[in-house]
Amino acid sequence: MPSSAALWCLTILSGQVLSSPLTTRVVQRPYEVPTPIEPVIYDEGSSSNHSVILDLLAQYAPIFKLSELESFFPSSIDYMFPHYNFTESPSGDIQTLNKSLLSRSQLNRISPNTFLSIRESHNPQPFLEEEAEYLFGPFDRTELSQDGRGKVEEEVYGFGVDQGDGIVDLWYWTFYPFNFGKPVGLFGILGNHVADWEHLRMRTVNGTPVSADYTTHTGGRFSAGTFRWEDIEKIDNRPVAYVAAGSHGIGKLFKLVDITDDEGPIWDTKDHVVPTVYWDGPESRRRLWHRGNSSWLNFRGNWGNKGQDDCWWHRVVGYCQVVDAPWGPNRYFGTPPDCILAPLVSGRSTYSFKFSSNILGWAKEHNIALVKVEQVCTRPKENDDDDDDEPDDVYVFDDEAEGEIEIWNVKSLTEFKGIERHIVDLSPCKGRQSAVRAYRLSLCLINGKCLSSSRERRICTYEEGKKGNRFGGAVDLLDVDDWRWDY
Repeated sequence: MPSSAALWCLTILSGQVLSSPLTTRVVQRPYEVPTPIEPVIYDEGSSSNHSVILDLLAQYAPIFKLSELESFFPSSIDYMFPHYNFTESPSGDIQTLNKSLLSRSQLNRISPNTFLSIRESHNPQPFLEEEAEYLFGPFDRTELSQDGRGKVEEEVYGFGVDQGDGIVDLWYWTFYPFNFGKPVGLFGILGNHVADWEHLRMRTVNGTPVSADYTTHTGGRFSAGTFRWEDIEKIDNRPVAYVAAGSHGIGKLFKLVDITDDEGPIWDTKDHVVPTVYWDGPESRRRLWHRGNSSWLNFRGNWGNKGQDDCWWHRVVGYCQVVDAPWGPNRYFGTPPDCILAPLVSGRSTYSFKFSSNILGWAKEHNIALVKVEQVCTRPKENDDDDDDEPDDVYVFDDEAEGEIEIWNVKSLTEFKGIERHIVDLSPCKGRQSAVRAYRLSLCLINGKCLSSSRERRICTYEEGKKGNRFGGAVDLLDVDDWRWDY
């Protein structure tokens, strides 16, 4: 889906008005397809923990509430198989599809890095041609539930990820035959693509839910990101999510930038989860290789047509009205949540974290002796005539959600303790309206020279006993996701 900044650029060119990217935060999706992980043969009985993971996926099956404005409804993957006609390579080479490969057990035999493609026109501006109306999905609008709303009963595809220490992440992926984009003035509707995969992520600890990650395209901080379990709407102790019309982003709330509401069809996925285990464990982190009717999960291509590149504005923003279809759901799931949840405290901040085995090996080879911890602080940009004390090394950042903000770091060096958990105290973020935003780590020599630094991990803060996120200058953070990064 196009970014809000690019949409805003096109909006200015067309002379139309659209929500500014300064007030609309695009949630970046960090789940890109990585370098293939060494696979192992999938065997449901190979781990005693597999049955526990599969049970958790069934237990917390989410409830999705679609918009009453929705026209492009979810389906199973089988629904789309008969409609694919050819494959296209990234360079544009086209090959006719062997239809016998379009099944759950054979799909992975199709060449990787190709686009499964349909012949029919698929660029509604705003209407689909009659021959492509199957892209609306199989939903029967005449079937109503007891409250007069439609009822969706399609599959949802679940992945369970054992992160170790009793932590299991549950990923629920939904499939749609088509993604309907957003109108951008004279440029028409941008972001259309065949096939759409969207997801909701939950984290459980010893079988108990603690948080969920919602991912909208342009919903902003109030509908997307990581939320505590007590802040989430639930039915039968299962999470409720609102699906944006057309683009199908999955949000916590409704009536925001993505068009959602609580009046459309209800998709209760209880008894409709197709579950699988993602990898063979948190230590080896080897993605499982699936067999039989689960073999489709091994397919490493795009689930729809290649996007256009012949519009004049493509060289400016990188896409036209039709964009590339997405990869399938079996992506890289070994990442932390979008945001690390941490309670606010008075006084100093405390950070507790561990390093992964790959970090430990690299650190030993390079004689790492110290770890630099940087607490990232932020506050609204101060007026030039404000008398408040200004921290050192402040820079101004134009945040899509918050406007102009000041950012600076509070730093500390601590001994590198290898496999042990590191616990570090830091001074708070000081100053009016200052708040903790993120933290990151660096691996350093005994002389203080740092050889490698991580990316930031965003922090979402709250007050114990109170609902919702709160902002403050000091946290007590227990990071349960081992740190790992490329050097």
